[in-house]
Amino acid sequence: MKIKYEDRTQQTCFSQLRIKGSLPLVSMKNCINIYKNSYENNPMLAMDIYDKNFEAKDFVILQDKGTNNKSIPLCCSFYILILSLKGKVLRHINQYSYETNEHSLQLIAPGVIYSYEEISQNSESLVIFFEYDFLSSLNLELLEFFSQKFKEEDLSEEVFTKVLKLFKLINIEYIKKELDYINYSKTILLQILYILKRKKSDFVIETINTRSQQIAKQFLALIEENFQNKKSVQEYANILEITPKHLSETIKETLNESALVLIHTRIIKEIQYQLCYTSLNIKEISSSLYFANSSDFGRFFKRYKEISPSSYRFKFQVLNNK
Repeated sequence: MKIKYEDRTQQTCFSQLRIKGSLPLVSMKNCINIYKNSYENNPMLAMDIYDKNFEAKDFVILQDKGTNNKSIPLCCSFYILILSLKGKVLRHINQYSYETNEHSLQLIAPGVIYSYEEISQNSESLVIFFEYDFLSSLNLELLEFFSQKFKEEDLSEEVFTKVLKLFKLINIEYIKKELDYINYSKTILLQILYILKRKKSDFVIETINTRSQQIAKQFLALIEENFQNKKSVQEYANILEITPKHLSETIKETLNESALVLIHTRIIKEIQYQLCYTSLNIKEISSSLYFANSSDFGRFFKRYKEISPSSYRFKFQVLNNK
């Protein structure tokens, strides 16, 4: 499914993203451990996570060799900056899916639910993880610009070469560790982000001409805001002040997908995340998503995944709880 809408009502950056009670976000260290097999051993353009002196703190640059065909949805506590070197990947961010091409650049903000799957063989990318505090509050406006602008930007050969050079410069700084290398690396990272911001600002926003397109865009945004406690087409139709039939027909026509499936898909992503990356028990997860009881929760999950929540957790849980 390829959904073309991206923009939503802007939210304050990290402070208002994914603050849901005590539900934890995946740390940089845990994320690297989870996908350790994805990163190159002794890479030419990035840090070596297998080196005894490697430390996942504040900022890392990694070379993703594309060995994971599909990932489980997760929510990270840090930013993910991705420069695609080759191949195609389908990235799922909240209610949106983007097919990324080689020579594209993308920034994923903390707190969104994110997963991906490879489309082509031998995809490869350079990835920078950095904490919100790494760039300090002086850059709040810049980071806020990206808070809901997730879609990748395809780069011209000239711009790609420039960005790749900046990635390499950051890696060199961390290898040599010369005077003020951390602060200098921040200035390089900021250059990359401003290049990405410029690309997004130059993009001509698609005009939504029809009422159907408006409804589809509002519907997708509403799912992300309400998926925890609203599970029916009727509830979303009430918010939009249209009939459930009209909403269902509009979404099918506009997005080529069932409205109910889109609602449930977002809930399933959340369940997968909580099962695999939190220590919440089944009852707690069920309650957090406002299911009447654990039995209804289990039947709902099994309908889509053909496996019980407890069995899914046993099979896929990878978070190192510390």
